[in-house]
Amino acid sequence: MSDDKQIDVGRALDQFFAIVRHEAMGNPRFAKELAEALGYEVVFRGPEALLAVDPVIVAMKGQKAFRETFLSFKAADLKKLVKSFGLGTDADLKAAKTAPLLVDLLWEGANAKMRDRGM
Repeated sequence: MSDDKQIDVGRALDQFFAIVRHEAMGNPRFAKELAEALGYEVVFRGPEALLAVDPVIVAMKGQKAFRETFLSFKAADLKKLVKSFGLGTDADLKAAKTAPLLVDLLWEGANAKMRDRGM
């Protein structure tokens, strides 16, 4: 290896962790996975959660954590989650017009998925 490509271990690690940190800050799902791999429970609320949250995984933490997480969302975002995770039908979405009703729909759908997966 040429001398211009050599750096000390501290600088190499600084550069590596700067790249990991940069990616984690721009990718909430990646950040969540990193933090959980280190043993930390990651809590997302509001708009940032939309990019990283999986309703089935949150449902595994219980109804209180589920409601705390999803009641921080706007109704339009909750509808997107119901559709993208296949947790309700179009008829269900028409009936659930408010955020609390949409959270209930998500909860029911996430629990149905858990039962289907034998969880």
